[in-house]
Amino acid sequence: MANNFDAARAKAIKALGKDAKVPDNKVLEKTFGDVFSAYDAFDKARDDIEAKILALQKALASHKLTMKQFVDKLDDDDFGLDEKNKDDAKKLKEAHGYFDEWASSKMDLMASDIDGLDELDKHVMDFRKYKLKQTQG
Repeated sequence: MANNFDAARAKAIKALGKDAKVPDNKVLEKTFGDVFSAYDAFDKARDDIEAKILALQKALASHKLTMKQFVDKLDDDDFGLDEKNKDDAKKLKEAHGYFDEWASSKMDLMASDIDGLDELDKHVMDFRKYKLKQTQG
């Protein structure tokens, strides 16, 4: 069995005789080069998407930390009311509860998004396992 076209062609000519008109593979040379160009583009796209996933994870983590700090400030805010006044204290407790509920929901969603991106990143990293088996014409 011939490993490349030139070896296969030489054996075919030997079998057919030197007067046989066996074509060369010039038509394949361009498309063979195209395969490696396309693979290089695929490889770069994979690198790009890995970087974009990481950037999105970082942005979400930063947003989550910023939200936590914002909510901590809301928890300490008296919104211009008097915490020592019984009626105002009740209103503040209710208002803080609404913000806590809202923040907890958003924090859970962001954590889920970060986890989902981590899972997506693992799949994209698996793309690195794909290598072209064709290395010569």
